Amino acid sequence: MSSASSSSSPSPAADAGQERVMAAAKHIVKSLAVSKNAADDMMRFLSSYDPRLIPLSPPEADEEAPDRGDDGDDDEEELIASVEDVIRRCNSSSSSFSGGMTNYLYAVDDAIAASAHSARAAAAVHAAMPRLEEEARSLLSASSSPRRLSLSSSDDLAAGDASPPRHDDALSPTAAASVHGVADRMLRAGYGPELAQVYVAVRRDALAEAVAALLGVEAVTIEEVLRMEWAALDQRMRRWSHAVRAVVRTFLAGERRLCDEVFESDEELGRECFADVARGCVLQLLGFADAVAMSARATEKLYRTLGMYEALADVRPELEALFAGADDDGAARDFFAGEVASAVAQLGRTVRLTIEEFGHAIRGESSRKPVHGGEIHPMTRYVLNYCGLLADCRGTLDAVLGDAAAVGLDDDTNAAAAGATTPSARCMRELLTLLLRKLDDKARLYDDAGLQNIFLMNNLYYVVQKVMDSPPLRELLGDDWLRRHRGQIRQYEAGYLRASWIAVLSGLRDDGGAAAAAAQRALRDQAKSFGAAFEEMYRAQTAWKVSDPQLREELRIAVSERLIPAYRSFLGRASRLPARHVKYSLEDLENYVLDFFEGVPKFVR
Repeated sequence: MSSASSSSSPSPAADAGQERVMAAAKHIVKSLAVSKNAADDMMRFLSSYDPRLIPLSPPEADEEAPDRGDDGDDDEEELIASVEDVIRRCNSSSSSFSGGMTNYLYAVDDAIAASAHSARAAAAVHAAMPRLEEEARSLLSASSSPRRLSLSSSDDLAAGDASPPRHDDALSPTAAASVHGVADRMLRAGYGPELAQVYVAVRRDALAEAVAALLGVEAVTIEEVLRMEWAALDQRMRRWSHAVRAVVRTFLAGERRLCDEVFESDEELGRECFADVARGCVLQLLGFADAVAMSARATEKLYRTLGMYEALADVRPELEALFAGADDDGAARDFFAGEVASAVAQLGRTVRLTIEEFGHAIRGESSRKPVHGGEIHPMTRYVLNYCGLLADCRGTLDAVLGDAAAVGLDDDTNAAAAGATTPSARCMRELLTLLLRKLDDKARLYDDAGLQNIFLMNNLYYVVQKVMDSPPLRELLGDDWLRRHRGQIRQYEAGYLRASWIAVLSGLRDDGGAAAAAAQRALRDQAKSFGAAFEEMYRAQTAWKVSDPQLREELRIAVSERLIPAYRSFLGRASRLPARHVKYSLEDLENYVLDFFEGVPKFVR
C-alpha cells in the first residue's frame, strides 16, 4: 500500500521541477512569440504533452501581440521565485542531492542568467554557492581512494615493461559529469577562487596520502635522513627509485588529466590548481633526494644513489612537461624544472664524489694481517661486487661521469685506463687497477714466495672470472683486458712452481760420475732430504687455500707434472737402495698431491 502511495505521489523535488518547467515554458513562449496566435499555437503544442499547459487565450482573440512588459516582468519574477524555492529547499536539506541534482543545477543556471539585472537572482546565486562547494568537496573526496599500486607494478614501470595505468583518482563517468556540472556553475558565477580552494585542499591531501601509504615514501626531514640507520635508509632509497616513476607517470599524470576535466571551462585556473596540488608531492620527493645527497657519503650508498639519479633523470622530461603551461609566464614550469635539475645535479655530484672516495679507500686500505692460506681477500670481493653493480648502470654512469676523471688517479693508473672508450669503462679500469696494485702490496705480507703467488693468483683469477661472468663488465673492460690478465694468472702459477718446487726437485737430480759407494750414500741422502722437504711442503700447502675448484685442480696437475717424473727418475736410480731408505712410492706422492690447496693443514701419515 505504501508502495502504491509512493508511486502515485510525486516528491517535493519533482513538484518543484514541474512547476519550474511550466513557468519557464510560458516565459519562453511569451518572449519568443511575435504574435498572439503564435504564442497560443506554441502553448497548444506543448499542452499535448502536459494538459496543464493550456493556451494563454482563446483563438478568436485579437491577433495583435499584447504589450509584454508587465507580463514579462511577472513571468521572470515567477521564474526567480521558483528558482529561489528550489535552492532554498535543497540548501536546507542535509542529505546529498540524490535525484535533485539536475533540478538544482538548472535552477542555478536560471539564477546566473538573470543575475545581471536581478538582485534577487544574484542573491540566489550567492546562496547556492556554499552548497555547490560542499558538493564539489564531497564528490572529489569520494573519488580520492586510489587502488593500491604495488611495488611490483612500479618495478615494471621502472623497467619500462608496462604502460602506466590510468590514475585511479580519475573520476568515473557519472562522478565526472557531476563534478563538471558543479564546477561549470561555480566558474560561470565567478566563484572560481572558491572552487580552486576546495579542489586544491582535497586533491593535495589525496595525492600526499597516495604517495605515502601506497608507495611507502612518506615525508621525512633532512635531520631524520642524516640520523637514519643504513638498513632503513637503504630500503627508503630503493622504494624512492620505484616511487618517483610511479608518482610522475601514474599519479601526477592522472592528476593533470583530472584538472583538465574539472576545469574544462577555465584551463588557466585548472593548470594553476594542478601546480598547487602537485607542489607538495614533488617537493617531498625532491627533498628526500636532496637529503640523501647531503648525507655522509659511503660506498654502500653508491648503487642506491645511482639508482635514484637514474630514476629522476628518467622522468625529468615527463615531469617538466606536466607543468608546461601551468601559468602564463611559465613560472611554475621554470620553478619545478629548476628544482628537478638541482636534485639531479646534487645526486650526480654525490655519485662522483663517492666513486672518488671509493678509489681512495682502496688505495688507503692498510690492514697488515694476511688472509689465511692466501685465499681471496675480502676487499677483492667487495670491489668486484660494486664494479658489477655499477656496470649494470653503465649508461647512467656515463651520464654522471661525463668527461671527468672517475677517481682522480695518478698518471700511471690513468695510462692503464687509457684504452677505455666510455666514462664508465674508464671508471672500471681505474678501480680494478687500484685493486690489483693494492693486492700486490698485500702479497708482500706473506713470507713464503710461493704463497705470495698463490694469493695473487687466487685474487686475479676471481677478478677475471667475475668479469667474464658479467656481460656488462666484460663489455666495459674488453677482451684485450681479459687476455692480458689471464696471461698474468699463468705468470703467477709459474712463479709459485718456481718458488715452491725448484729447490725440492733439484735435490732429486743425478749428480753422476761418483764412485759406487759414494753414489749409494748420495742416493740415501737425497731420499732422506726429499722426504723431509716433501713432508714440510705437504704440511704447508695443504693449509694453503685455492677456492676455485678448476684452478685448484689445474695447480695440482701442474705440481704432479713436475714432481712425478722427477721422482720416477730418482726411483730408477735408487732401485738398489734398501726399501727402508725410500719412504714414498709414486702412488703415494700422487695421492698426497690431491690434498694440496684445501685450506686444512695435514701431516704425512
